[in-house]
Amino acid sequence: MFENKRNIFITIGFLIIWSVIVSWLLRFLTKGNLLFLFSITILSFGLFSCLLQLLLNKTLPSKEEQYETQREEIKEENDSIEEKEYIERISVKTGQKLDVLILKDIMFLQSNGDYVSIYSKENVYLKEQTMKYFEKNLPPKQFIRIHRSYIVNVDFISSIQNYKKNQFKIKLKNNYELKASQTGYNLLKERLSI
Repeated sequence: MFENKRNIFITIGFLIIWSVIVSWLLRFLTKGNLLFLFSITILSFGLFSCLLQLLLNKTLPSKEEQYETQREEIKEENDSIEEKEYIERISVKTGQKLDVLILKDIMFLQSNGDYVSIYSKENVYLKEQTMKYFEKNLPPKQFIRIHRSYIVNVDFISSIQNYKKNQFKIKLKNNYELKASQTGYNLLKERLSI
C-alpha cells in the first residue's frame, strides 16, 4: 500500500497533527469531549488517507509497470529495427584524404561537442555529425547507446560491471573503459539477452 517506511511515518505524523488541530477546533465549536472528538477525527482522516493512497496506487503506475512498459517499447523498437535500412560504412575526411570505415572495425563513438569521435581499431577519427544521427542510423543490434556520450559496438565488449548506484563500466577488448547509464545498461541487457 505504501511505497516505503518514510511515507508511512510522514502520513501518520500528518494524520496525528491534523487530527489534533481539527479536534481542538471542533471542541471550541461543539463543546464536546476532546478525547471523543480526537478519536472520531483520527479514524475519519485515517480512512480518508487509506482510500486516497489506494486510489493513487491504482491511477499511478508502479515501478514494475513502468519497467514492463519500457521493455515493451524496446521490444517494439527491436521489431521495427529489422525493417529499416542502416548505414554500412562511415566516411571521414582527414585533410585531403577520405577514410572509409567499415562498421565491424569501429569500437565505439564518443560525443565531442558538435562532432563525434570515432574510435576504430587503428585510429581515432573526428566526424562532424551528431550522436543522435548515429544512434538512429547505425544497426542497433550491433551499436547501442549506453550513455549520452557513448555508442558502443557490442562485438568489442569484454565485461560489464556496476561501480556506482545506477552507473556501470563497460570494458572493451582493447582495454578502453566506458561509462554506461542505467538506461544504457537496460538496453544492453535487452539487446544482448543478459
